[in-house]
Amino acid sequence: MLIQSFYTSISGLFKAELFPIEVRALGVGFSYAVANAVFGGSAEYVALAFKAAGSESLFYWYAAGMSALALVTAVTMRDSRQHGTLGDAD
Repeated sequence: MLIQSFYTSISGLFKAELFPIEVRALGVGFSYAVANAVFGGSAEYVALAFKAAGSESLFYWYAAGMSALALVTAVTMRDSRQHGTLGDAD
C-alpha cells in the first residue's frame, strides 16, 4: 500500500504525459473510471464472498495482489521522456 500511495499522488500528471493533448482528458479520465469500476466497485463483493466462504483474511491477499499488479504495470510502462507520447510518430 505504501507503493500505491506514492503512485496515486502523481498518477494524474503521469498519465497526462502518456496521451497527446487532443485525447488527454479522455485517456486519463477513462482509465481512472475503468480501474475504479472494476477493482473499487468489486471490492465489496469480493470481501463479502470471502466472508461467506469463511476466509475473511484472504481479502488482504486480494488487495495485496491488486497492489502488486499496479506496481508491475507502473514499472513496465515505457518512459515518455525517452519515447514521447502515444500520439507521436516513431
